Amino acid sequence: MNHIYRVVWNSVMGTWQAVAECARGRGKSRSVKPLLAAALLVLAGAGQSQAAGILPTGGSVVAGSGNISQSGNAMTINQASNRLAIDWQSFSVGAGNTVNFVQPGASAVALNRVLGADVSSIQGAIKANGQVFLINPNGLLFSPTSQVDVGSLVASTLNMRTADFMAGHYTFEGASSNAVVNQGNITAVGDGAKGGTIALIAARVSNDGALSANGGNVLMAAGGNVTLDLGGPVKLEVSQGALNAQVDNGGGVRADGGLVYLTAKAVNELTSATVNNTGAIRAQTLASGAKGELRLIADMQHGVLNVGGSLDASAPKGGDGGLIETSGARVNTLPDLAINAGAAAGRGGGMAD
Repeated sequence: MNHIYRVVWNSVMGTWQAVAECARGRGKSRSVKPLLAAALLVLAGAGQSQAAGILPTGGSVVAGSGNISQSGNAMTINQASNRLAIDWQSFSVGAGNTVNFVQPGASAVALNRVLGADVSSIQGAIKANGQVFLINPNGLLFSPTSQVDVGSLVASTLNMRTADFMAGHYTFEGASSNAVVNQGNITAVGDGAKGGTIALIAARVSNDGALSANGGNVLMAAGGNVTLDLGGPVKLEVSQGALNAQVDNGGGVRADGGLVYLTAKAVNELTSATVNNTGAIRAQTLASGAKGELRLIADMQHGVLNVGGSLDASAPKGGDGGLIETSGARVNTLPDLAINAGAAAGRGGGMAD
């Protein structure tokens, strides 16, 4: 069901807050991420054992044009074509190391697909002036020391066919049950005029770090078949679920004037799909008037949304407040939930779907 709120001003806290019109019982706060906790332990152990001091290995260009070079603790991928696909034996970046993508422009895309058996552990830096796709069915971990500064980033444990990528058809599919976990800092700046996109796609997705894409999009999707369209207004569709699909945000997410979208889809009625938020999600209205959107949507037939933390689609610099949607077959509001869609001068935002 959709959870609908009315917004009231809290004079003690100095902020707008939401009161559920169909309030559910608010019992004791409980842990909402046991599955991802186990996945995180596995990824963290693998990352610590293999990533210190290393760079990606076994890179081979399979489509497009470009070259790979290394000097000391830095690797550079020089991309000559607008689309470049590279298969790697491993793709990890040790602490203090850097991988640089030098691309023709902000619209250029580099697909990096891992064929080996190791988790990708990013403890160092990844930099790009365009879009970087990183695919590893074994799992991806961005550690607390990681720093990613790109035009856009897509990180997934689901595979993408080279032909689809080269044609601009971004379909992610596969049977991997492994996770994409971010504990670091990922920033997508787009092309300067339009914000970039951060998309984390897997059966299980977790963010306890910082994701920032002002004027752009932050997308976290759990499923088994996901289509991503970056051509115009960004669209993401989960057409097939995953076993125990789960998205968990306990960190900070910011996309002022843009879209934050968290979603999970179950395989069938015997499996679960859960979206948890205990972190701070913000998509405020920009001074230009561009409104933000926050959408937290669990499977509408079999999904559970546990929503706490803070959801902020306010308009403190003028204009109207943005949209906040929280939907699922079951929606649980946690005791610490604070929602702000107020406006300093314009109209307050919407609090439903």
